[in-house]
Amino acid sequence: MGGKLISTFVLLTLLFTVGCSGQKVINVQGESQNWSSRIAYEIGEHEQVGKGEMEYTGSEQLRNLSYEINYPETFSVGGSGNRRNIKEEETTFQLSVSLPDDNVDVLPDKVEDITITVMWETVAGESFEETIEFSSE
Repeated sequence: MGGKLISTFVLLTLLFTVGCSGQKVINVQGESQNWSSRIAYEIGEHEQVGKGEMEYTGSEQLRNLSYEINYPETFSVGGSGNRRNIKEEETTFQLSVSLPDDNVDVLPDKVEDITITVMWETVAGESFEETIEFSSE
């Protein structure tokens, strides 16, 4: 399933990039023991957009999750979200990604300073927390 997800994400990113001339796209990926994530930052003269998702790669069934995207302090922006009552077949989750209006030009140099903290609970009632660290593709 991971290969299909990655292929779909790359295809969508390429299609969007082709349609938006003048956009610079920065793709980042990260992993932890139970999670993998990809984010595409699309930076243009008049618009900055971040699109991302994370996938649960663990073996226990999820009940709830929450996440927080942690940017360097100079960005003064972040992102977060949560999901409750997750269905058994759900393993991929869209991210709410924010970008700073100022100093977006330093994003390529700060990609490896971005992390996502994921907290989740399994249907067995166990709680976990992991941090996903990113690098450029």
